[in-house]
Amino acid sequence: MKILILPLRYCCSMKKGTWMRIFGSLLIAAGLSGCTGDRYHQQGEIIKSHVELFYGHLQSHHVDRAVSENEQIEVIALSAEERLLRRVGQMSQGEKTQEWKIIKTAKETAAENWLALARYFSETQQYNKARGTYRRVMETYQGSPYHSYVDRAKAGLRNMEAILDPGTFPVSPAK
Repeated sequence: MKILILPLRYCCSMKKGTWMRIFGSLLIAAGLSGCTGDRYHQQGEIIKSHVELFYGHLQSHHVDRAVSENEQIEVIALSAEERLLRRVGQMSQGEKTQEWKIIKTAKETAAENWLALARYFSETQQYNKARGTYRRVMETYQGSPYHSYVDRAKAGLRNMEAILDPGTFPVSPAK
């Protein structure tokens, strides 16, 4: 079993909630890998390996490779959605449930990774890239299941803008 290694500077700056979300995403992916169907087991393992590669590339500052890994996770979600729509009448309830688990896991994992990438860009002062990545999350992950990811992207964007132009944001009065 491989251990996920994040960059030290990045790890130290992450909040407790972020660690819990990453751990939760990996736990869900690991849970998928324990599914009874071979294909579902393989999908879970593939998602897990893309997550590990994503953070490995980010740690090594190979951003293009990290982006590619995350795009592959999104492709897994899209493929599972297409498969579900194409075969919905032919699938058992258990198969439908497994497809939805794959879709949910892949989308949530990809959203979490995009947020991590945006934070990476902010921390490395690549603000235009951070802005674009936060916007990508806001535009791509619509709907109530992804509300928390969109909210976190908006908050990250606001925080970054406040750092870049502190005069445009009101300062709360000192108590």
